[in-house]
Amino acid sequence: MAGRAFICLDVDGTLTDGVRGPALPGAAETVAALRAKHPVRLVTNTTSVPHADLAKFLIGQGLLDAPGHLWTPVLVAKAELPSRGHESGMLIADPGQRADYSWFREDPEGPAVLVATEAHAWRVADLQPAFRRLLDGAAFYALTQNRYFRKDGELVTDVGAAAALLAYAAGCQAETLGKPSRLLFEAVAREAGVQLGDLVMVGDDAEFDVAAPVELGLRGVLVRTGKYRAGDEARGSRRPTATLDSIRDLPRWLEP
Repeated sequence: MAGRAFICLDVDGTLTDGVRGPALPGAAETVAALRAKHPVRLVTNTTSVPHADLAKFLIGQGLLDAPGHLWTPVLVAKAELPSRGHESGMLIADPGQRADYSWFREDPEGPAVLVATEAHAWRVADLQPAFRRLLDGAAFYALTQNRYFRKDGELVTDVGAAAALLAYAAGCQAETLGKPSRLLFEAVAREAGVQLGDLVMVGDDAEFDVAAPVELGLRGVLVRTGKYRAGDEARGSRRPTATLDSIRDLPRWLEP
């Protein structure tokens, strides 16, 4: 691939083994090599760790150069919901996440329902108030639509699965704020001063890191690490621009 590209790198499964797991072999060195030639941003749908904590961890791993170069769905929510008058309502989040939501006022009668957690520790009964607010017409947001991710070596359900339960019951669909939302990628492109088509999204999720961004006009590169399963490159609505064994192969692919 010729030319200078603006690189967006997924984190969990692409650069690290788990949300707060160690960097994958060669990941830090590869990111450093990429950054020497291309603008690089980390773009992750990780929601279980506050942005500041995740940025600090990734800097310590040698994967991130500045907190402002880490994009998460929380940043999109913080920018977008208040502009719509939806900065209050029901927040479905775990205690460890709440540092990111000081801007959101919890109000059982508020105009929005925001799903921010995988809800692994939640009971179905705990979701009933949110279900009833959606039936009454509250705006519905989910930080991601990811179906599953890898945790402690096993695949587990993600935020999208929790949002889908409420969506099915209430007969409505959540607006997604993380990958593959156009809102997120437009925010990244705007900050970078480039067009959507200048972005190259690299990740291990064939659906949300690759196929959906390609639909938006980005280039999508799939890596065979993390949650990747054999044949994933053929399962999405769009084929990857490229499929690589790991992030270590990306600099070579980018060479003219």
